[in-house]
Amino acid sequence: MKKIGIALVLLTILLTTCTGIYAQKPGLKTPDVTKLTVDKILQLQAAIVPQSNGDLTPLQVVAEFLQLQPAQITELGQFLQTRQATLAPLVQTLQALTQRLGILLNSGGSPAQVGAVVIQVHAVQQQVVQAQQTFLTQFAAILDAEQLQKLQAVQIAAQLQPILPAFEPIFLF
Repeated sequence: MKKIGIALVLLTILLTTCTGIYAQKPGLKTPDVTKLTVDKILQLQAAIVPQSNGDLTPLQVVAEFLQLQPAQITELGQFLQTRQATLAPLVQTLQALTQRLGILLNSGGSPAQVGAVVIQVHAVQQQVVQAQQTFLTQFAAILDAEQLQKLQAVQIAAQLQPILPAFEPIFLF
């Protein structure tokens, strides 16, 4: 709960004081897709399906925070489903290629074989990045200026979140 409070305070500060940053960073940051797994891709479905226990889904939280209109929520849901359908097979391919690469490296596979698999991994990673970038571009296109500014502030806060624990003990916030 304390981390959520800290994140909200930081987000509020960012929203009120970092207007100049947006002019310098107009695009949306593409998250690190190397951390994607099949399990995480499958969790995306849970992010948009209403919870039976009354908890808000991540989609509902995002919609509320960005103050999305009903049509925007519908479009975002469609974008998420399209992204999931695109990413799931790519992530499975990446996992299979990574496993194959490990086998080649452990069994003394030839450098040519290892290189070919590495090139395949890179090509699939590029497809994943492209799918994510397409999703972000489509989503940003349906946002108004205020919503886009809030989204960019969240992205900045996410980048800062790992370093927050270092600031707390010396009371810098």
